[in-house]
Amino acid sequence: TVTYPGLVIEAEMEKMFSENVSIPIRLDMGFYNHPRYHTGAFIDLNVGFRQYFKSGFFLEEGIGAGVLTYFLNSDEVYEVDDSGLVSEGSRTNPVDFMPSITLGLGYNLTKDSGKQNLIWLRPKVYWQVPHKTLSTYNFALQVGFTHTIKVKGIK
Repeated sequence: TVTYPGLVIEAEMEKMFSENVSIPIRLDMGFYNHPRYHTGAFIDLNVGFRQYFKSGFFLEEGIGAGVLTYFLNSDEVYEVDDSGLVSEGSRTNPVDFMPSITLGLGYNLTKDSGKQNLIWLRPKVYWQVPHKTLSTYNFALQVGFTHTIKVKGIK
């Protein structure tokens, strides 16, 4: 299996610099489930660049930083210390630093009405530091829908 099912909820603020160029800032909160091993939970902040085209398509890229932890899918966990003694361990792993790089391709379903409804595909590469080395990365594929909610006082 290349990727495992999960869910991400995000809040995004998009700063437009021209009719076609923006800097989106996203806060993502989510989880995924590896059925035979663990369930992961994360939160990360992403800043990027988005280019809209007249056709309705857009391209984006972003970098992010966040935290990730996971819970082992087992009723019992055991640890072996340096002297060989076995003891009961924790199902919860320590929090890892999660830097990430995201690319995206999307389409504006309402391109003539101010970017209200977007669909997108975002491949994401992220690391788990210090749990894994920097040469070992994880891959996520996010497919989603964004509906813009106008907030009074925020432009």
